[in-house]
Amino acid sequence: MKNKKHLFHFIVSESMNSNVIDFLLKEFKINTFSKLFETMFHLINKKIPKMKRIIGNCRSEYAVIDNTDDKRLDKYLRISEADYLRIKRWHSLYNEFGMASTVRDIILFFYNGVTKYGLEGFLGIVGKKLKVDKLKNDFLGKMTQLLNITAQKQLLYALVIENYPRYT
Repeated sequence: MKNKKHLFHFIVSESMNSNVIDFLLKEFKINTFSKLFETMFHLINKKIPKMKRIIGNCRSEYAVIDNTDDKRLDKYLRISEADYLRIKRWHSLYNEFGMASTVRDIILFFYNGVTKYGLEGFLGIVGKKLKVDKLKNDFLGKMTQLLNITAQKQLLYALVIENYPRYT
């Protein structure tokens, strides 16, 4: 069976495209967005379900794309059928608004990690096993009345990036 590639469409803000995606392309020294996403996805795909499980049901809330930039761009990437089905499964399991929110979460997770630790430092950290119990306790300790799923995700991902060495 051929490894069929899916053309995946999603929306990003103009600033995310010019600042975040372009930055990651330069840091990773990769010239196509599809290859960049595939690289990031394979580095984090076993950790994403563990992190999403902490939040649980996302109640299919709309994920805010960008509060500061209202210009939207269509973005396309080609992903393998297996990767596409994995993202689709997460979308279903965690009741997320759309598969695109997971794609944007992965991109922003790497952007924040690379800006904090540098590419080599972050790749060294992200390759280690994630201790979910510590992360869950810290997350629940910091989460007081956050009802918005987007705010919960931002807190969780910021907590992981800020304390990644502690959770490995």
